[in-house]
Amino acid sequence: MITREHQLDVKVRLVTGVMIPRWFGGWVVLDRSVRMPRPPFIASAALFLLAGACGGIGERRDGAAVVLPDAAPAFPHVLVLLTDDQRHDTVHALGNPLIKTPNIDRLAHAGTSFTQAACQGGISGALCITSRAALMTGRTINHLDGADTIPADHTTLPELLRQAGYFTFATGKWHNDRASHVRIFDSADNIFFGGMHFPEDGGHEHPLLYHFDPTGTYPAEAQFHGDRFSSVMYADAAIEFIRTLPTRGRPALIYVAFTAPHDPRTPPPPFDTLYDPGQTPLPDNFLPEHPFDNGELHNRDEDLLPIPRDPNQVRKEIAAYYGMISEVDSEIGRILDTLEQEHLLDQTIIVFAGDNGLALGSHGLLGKQNVYDDSVRVPLIIAGPGIAANVVSDRFAYLHDLLPTLAALLGLDPPASSEGSTLLGANSAVHTPTAYHQYRDLHRGIRTADHWKLIGYRLTATGSQFDRLQLFDLNADPSEMNDLSTVDSYQVKLGEMQSRLAGERARYDDPLLK
Repeated sequence: MITREHQLDVKVRLVTGVMIPRWFGGWVVLDRSVRMPRPPFIASAALFLLAGACGGIGERRDGAAVVLPDAAPAFPHVLVLLTDDQRHDTVHALGNPLIKTPNIDRLAHAGTSFTQAACQGGISGALCITSRAALMTGRTINHLDGADTIPADHTTLPELLRQAGYFTFATGKWHNDRASHVRIFDSADNIFFGGMHFPEDGGHEHPLLYHFDPTGTYPAEAQFHGDRFSSVMYADAAIEFIRTLPTRGRPALIYVAFTAPHDPRTPPPPFDTLYDPGQTPLPDNFLPEHPFDNGELHNRDEDLLPIPRDPNQVRKEIAAYYGMISEVDSEIGRILDTLEQEHLLDQTIIVFAGDNGLALGSHGLLGKQNVYDDSVRVPLIIAGPGIAANVVSDRFAYLHDLLPTLAALLGLDPPASSEGSTLLGANSAVHTPTAYHQYRDLHRGIRTADHWKLIGYRLTATGSQFDRLQLFDLNADPSEMNDLSTVDSYQVKLGEMQSRLAGERARYDDPLLK
């Protein structure tokens, strides 16, 4: 049962004073001396009215009543929008002139975009398992206990917010264990347990889904085929839930995990013809094949097209991929529109992120089983009350930073089990100077704040040693094409970067060092 001591007594004083911009237009009058024990998270006067409406009976997944106090603090709703396999460079407002993403652009203009955001990599070939567990728990790559299962002692974002009085709802993809899903969400609908919509199971067109089972059993006979495209099914579930918020009398976490633009890349009309393959450019770092064996040249992702890569085939894949992104963008738009129609848009913190990137021809690769920027960097935007609008930040950010960041924005203490940094709010001035990435036991890499990149490949070597290195000066070579590791004049820099990589591997408990 949620009791008063589980909730924060956050007091905010709204008085006539300084005018600050309200998210998505308008102005809110706030005094400079707004008092909070932690960073302010409220910028809309309407949100304060929730404080008087938070009494009453809540819901739990086990059917027990939750009595909320009449004086419950006024928290904003939290909406997390997560896409699947979306590269960092696929948002129009953030520099891609070809792609059409008007609704993600809305969020970029309304909030703060982190252009150096990334996942840390993957424990297995399915990077999404690792990145989604990290997002939920705020834990780093080697502290996820394998990531397939989220242990009960890894406090998740939904559990943290539930302790503060939130109702937690989910729809879409869940590629971790089912027991953790039913443990941390109070309700859900149109749930997909798995990694991708295989064509033989109905594809994106008729995804194989579940309704919420509060027992957590989810028998096979309870599965059903969706009658609309996957993104539509997930948006429909989110919209139906959002429309209940005005009568719930308590804040909610809404977690929407899309399966697009993950393959099969089969965008529905009109998105299937939105991009002409003949007019779709190849990546700047396109290669017919990777210059050496990286240990992952043949897996499901890489075998989608023959090697060497045919430029026309890659263009066709990119056009379909862009179509998938524009399709999921349209569903994000429907969700944002519903928040606006319900007068909740100014009362909601929104996180938009991808779980990992994708090569799609970069470096001669198709998948995400590597630590090049194309595969580990992701789009990340945070918008909502109290968050600066139309801001672009180039600080390093990980998906596991989202839990402590949202905690800071809400005035909550992050759980002791989380390990991320705060991107906004309290302590956000502390920047991570180095980004660390790893993939299975094969690849390790770092990227520094002064734009250097080192990748080590462990293919036949034993222990923690590498067979091959790549060194990139990203200031002159942002596409990671010109390897400087064997150039005499860069050996001092190479040694410096090797030392830094060794330090990051130790910091993140690389299992290869044990």
